[in-house]
Amino acid sequence: MHESRDRAALLARGHAALRAGDAVAARACFAAMSDKCRDDPDALHGLACVALAAGRADLAIALAGRALRHAPDGRYHVVLAQALLVRGHGVPARAAMDRALLAQPGDISVMLAWAEVMERTGDTLAAARGFGHVVRLSGPHDGTSRALHARFLWRRGRRGAAVALMRQAVRLAPDHGPYAHELAEMLCALGQGAQAEATLRTRLDHDPADGAALSLLGSLLFARGEMRPAAGLLQRAMAAHPAAETCNNLGLARMALGDMAGAEAALRQAQFLQPDDARITLNRMTGLFEMGQHAQARAGYEAILAAHPPADADTLARARFNLGVVRLAQGEMAQGWALWESRLAFLPPHPGTATLPRWNGRALPAGGRLLVHMAQGLGDAIHFMRYVPLAAQRVPVVLEVPPALYRLALTLERHMHDAIHPIEIITPDINGGRGARSQCDLFSLPHVLGTTTVPDFIPYLGEASWRPGGEKQENLRVGLCHAGNPAYRFDARRSIPASVLAPLAAVAGVTFISLGPRAEGTPDFVQQEGAAGGDLLDTARLVATLDLVISVDTLAAHLAGAMGCPVWLLNRFGGDWRWSPAFDGPAASRPLPDTSGVCGDYPRTSQWYPTLRQFRQRGLMPPDSAWRQVVADICTALRALVAGRGAGVS
Repeated sequence: MHESRDRAALLARGHAALRAGDAVAARACFAAMSDKCRDDPDALHGLACVALAAGRADLAIALAGRALRHAPDGRYHVVLAQALLVRGHGVPARAAMDRALLAQPGDISVMLAWAEVMERTGDTLAAARGFGHVVRLSGPHDGTSRALHARFLWRRGRRGAAVALMRQAVRLAPDHGPYAHELAEMLCALGQGAQAEATLRTRLDHDPADGAALSLLGSLLFARGEMRPAAGLLQRAMAAHPAAETCNNLGLARMALGDMAGAEAALRQAQFLQPDDARITLNRMTGLFEMGQHAQARAGYEAILAAHPPADADTLARARFNLGVVRLAQGEMAQGWALWESRLAFLPPHPGTATLPRWNGRALPAGGRLLVHMAQGLGDAIHFMRYVPLAAQRVPVVLEVPPALYRLALTLERHMHDAIHPIEIITPDINGGRGARSQCDLFSLPHVLGTTTVPDFIPYLGEASWRPGGEKQENLRVGLCHAGNPAYRFDARRSIPASVLAPLAAVAGVTFISLGPRAEGTPDFVQQEGAAGGDLLDTARLVATLDLVISVDTLAAHLAGAMGCPVWLLNRFGGDWRWSPAFDGPAASRPLPDTSGVCGDYPRTSQWYPTLRQFRQRGLMPPDSAWRQVVADICTALRALVAGRGAGVS
């Protein structure tokens, strides 16, 4: 009797260890049983389960076969079938499962295993019957069987039925958090974010410390752009269970809020928890680059590209692209432009270009034209339009631009001093571009043209006739753009809160004019003139009437620079690659003011725009604090400029 009790205890402990994932403890229990009776079928079955869990399907087949020679138990047929399936023997696996079901037709675990094998061998109709039978056998109050059936239906693309069953599982097993988590993920995949949020909040009402629910809800709010509440939830999730994905998402949320030090701490922890996840490394290196740590970011991207086994194709393409950004920031333009081309691997193809080959920089057949198109923001488009006349030195060009840029882009023709071939400007809704034999993304032109330096600058947009004549106005007219697109990932660091700009109102002799439509957050002292912010030609005409443009890194800065107008760029620490010290220019000539010693060690110009002067943040600080010193410097420089006008300096 004692031996029987000992055997039962070993058997129970062995299967409990298997369920817990402890194969070593499980094997020890089953081996002890086998030592007492070499042909004990339960011991042999247990050892077969251990072998299968360890990836030894061949050994599992042999052990299960020995167990079946001593007892025709349905469970032994199950492990035999599963091992056969791992070895690619589908037909024998199905036969073994049929025998298991015949031996134990009412056993729920056998029926479930049968359904799974049917699905894996391609018999989805039989699998559907099996999962349905598992639900019926389990009774009306069992959530697990409904969750299993829901997963099957989801895999088969029956999304609505899967969600309905998973809702039942959540209702029947409210203490089992994973069902609520899965339901929320299903609803998110169906675009039903509000229902997913409600599911997760209900779950958190039941268990406020559910780390997975906190993490999922935080990620959902992050995707919706609600960064501050997302960061709070993800921080709570980290405290409950610091999983790598949670730390990664918290890092991205903090990055979006402008908290780069907090982002780095979270991403560093994520990388520590999952050092082989190239996606997490990619995110961390992106943050380090934004923090101005270019050498460390470069090393991280290069490590991703050198890793074995390699990361997935999308991550590799993004790592190459980001490495290109770093090398551009370091002034290595040939290598940077080449790597920058990797963006084409993860951007959607431009509509209507599928049949056109990518341009290689060479001449086209007689009558052929090059279609140049763009996929990025308007500021980037204006920056890169300088390369279009260079392309027109080689081939006739059709430049496709967004409607908002069309009328302004027509002025490009007035500045084509070196172009040999014509440029036609079109928009996507204009039936132009006939005769195009090749296509090129606007942002690929520097690479395709083989440029290794910044092209010599001449203003390439606008009209000289737009500049006002006659007497100067009493006040300095200054265009102000203090915010960019809030969807930009680093906008919290780029845009300046209106409250921080308040000292500008105290600068005498200056009239501030908005370079965007009046919106919430625009400072009260900034005036609105005309229709700025709509068609860019109207904005450009307004810019031409100004004495100075002051702008964060957005469209207004590029527009003023491309027109050859004075512009002061308010730039965040780290910042975009094109404003890195590698592209600082020589000292500015008039009309920029001479404020040597007044505003610190600011570079006077940029190689991209000789009339642009940068006012950089001093270091990595919270956005509000970092901008206050820059605004103080701007006030000092403005007063110097006003004083210079009063003294007749021009």
